[in-house]
Amino acid sequence: MNEKRNGALDRYPIEKKRAGRPSVTVKEDGAVIFYLYAPAAKIVQVAGLGGYFTNKKINLMPDGQGGFFAEVQDFHWGMHYYFWYVDGVRICNPYAGISYGCFAAINTFEVQEKNVDFYFAKDIPHGTVSICKYASKVSSHLKECYVYTPYGYEEGDERYPVLYLQHGVGENETGWIWQGKTNFIMDYLIAEGKCEKMIVVMSSGYAFKDGEKPVFYPGNFESELIHNIIPYIENNFRVRKGRDYRAMAGLSLGSAQTTDIVAKNMKLFSAAGVFSGVAIHEMERICDSKETLDVVFMSCGCYEDQIRTGMRQIEQKFENAGKYCISKVYEGYHEWHVWRKSLYDFVPLLFRKAGAETDDIPGERTARITRQRLQRQTMEEQILMFDPVYRQIRFETDEAGRPAGKYPDIPHGICITEQGTAVVCFEAPEAVSVEATLDGKEFLKLRKDQERQGYWTGEIHNITPGYHNVYFRANGTDVINPDAPVGYSGDRAVNYLEMPDPEFPLTELADTVHGQVHIHYDYLAEEEKVSTIYVYTPAYFERAEKERSVMILKALSTETASCFLHQGKIPNIMEYFLAAGKAVETILVMTDAEETPERMQNIIKKYIPDGQKAKAIVMERSDGEDWNSFRRRFAACRI
Repeated sequence: MNEKRNGALDRYPIEKKRAGRPSVTVKEDGAVIFYLYAPAAKIVQVAGLGGYFTNKKINLMPDGQGGFFAEVQDFHWGMHYYFWYVDGVRICNPYAGISYGCFAAINTFEVQEKNVDFYFAKDIPHGTVSICKYASKVSSHLKECYVYTPYGYEEGDERYPVLYLQHGVGENETGWIWQGKTNFIMDYLIAEGKCEKMIVVMSSGYAFKDGEKPVFYPGNFESELIHNIIPYIENNFRVRKGRDYRAMAGLSLGSAQTTDIVAKNMKLFSAAGVFSGVAIHEMERICDSKETLDVVFMSCGCYEDQIRTGMRQIEQKFENAGKYCISKVYEGYHEWHVWRKSLYDFVPLLFRKAGAETDDIPGERTARITRQRLQRQTMEEQILMFDPVYRQIRFETDEAGRPAGKYPDIPHGICITEQGTAVVCFEAPEAVSVEATLDGKEFLKLRKDQERQGYWTGEIHNITPGYHNVYFRANGTDVINPDAPVGYSGDRAVNYLEMPDPEFPLTELADTVHGQVHIHYDYLAEEEKVSTIYVYTPAYFERAEKERSVMILKALSTETASCFLHQGKIPNIMEYFLAAGKAVETILVMTDAEETPERMQNIIKKYIPDGQKAKAIVMERSDGEDWNSFRRRFAACRI
């Protein structure tokens, strides 16, 4: 196995290899070096959340040049969420990898496990991950799901079975891709002939209605899945329909949603995967059902004692009923290495026998999203979570010891209160000072909030319409506000706000049929890097002979290709023109600055039939050009 660090291990929604000293360096011998530039700080520390990276704080030493560092030997393998502490203030570091976890932006890094590489990027055919919008009838929100399709999907006509795969509490639709590495796992299993080719759908399991205070299950996700998500997938992807070609699985909260939904709808699903089943007792209903699943799979980490006990009880119940289930225990805690291995072992069991296709899903319950809701979502959309949930989890149990957690609301990190004015809010109970600035101008000193203990707040006035970066400092150190939209700019993560622009409404999300954004990734073995290209295709796009344009958008070297999506809001503008009949059907190819023409052309060929000519336009971001100016330049093209 290649001893070099694999490119898949350093892929996060928000991160890019940048000049200067990295915040986290994982050495070949297993040591980890932490580094933070904090010239105003006296004490800098890091700590995990538990498991293999405990919450015991590690002290960093000053380097005499304003930075702090520590080298920790023999760091245990795992994908680790963690926090930095500056003079006691817990922060999210804008110069380190960031994912979505614990209902917020959170720093993340990974130490690879020796001799385990099934989730690595490899020199094999790669599938595609598509980001798809659908309207939730339950919450009346516009939401996104991530959809993995196997290699060759774009050019072929084959139909595939579908696995619906759910995240855990505090995570969302992005988790199984960025933290779980599902696309790499599926690529490997398919290339090795270890599983059937299939589509995998990953959705946000939060179906909260405004003002709803649910217990444990975060809203009626069952209804959203059956009446919105599955109909969307079956109407927009080439799938095999019916129970025999439909499975569901999930981790932690997602495992509870899986058991609950499958138990209630045994005629709709043929398999259930329960990874770290926090509501393992719900499996009793599946065992007691007159229907029998083709596959029942349970798993957990060896240190999840309560779940292991519950699994043994369920195994016995299945055995007593004369039914079969599979149970696996892996080394680990309640963490991603356990869940990757669970997926790796579960997927090869699926769809192994020929079945009957049936159109068994009720018609889609259409939802109209109000313009007020869409305007709010336009201001809050981000790569970490398209429809952010401003909640936390308070873990509780009922009288029987079963999960009964609640989801208290938390303040938005940035809130537009009126045209030209925004209130910023930052949680830092131990801080001496917290500051914020718009677009790097003079810093505003925030004040302690008198109503919300531990929070700092302030108002920013005279904000011009459009996009603006917002920078925060706590105790004089650069930080990310984890409860506000997060993007990437200037070789670092940044917060941002979107002030409504009545004179340029093209960026607003619309109540329309939306196109899709496809993430294409390519493994560059010599560089141990994963190249990523984002492609937007309009609604109802088909690979056919017809008039269409291709537009290549190249990011700055200090940005990432994904910035075009939510910071630039370029797909929103494109859909405005298409809906108004002011543009021909256009494919948008969004790339990093260093992307090669060869790789771009290889991706374009997936959408343009051989021999067909398509008008191509290249637009590059210009140094010093803000997003508001680029949007107008893009719109002026009238493609």
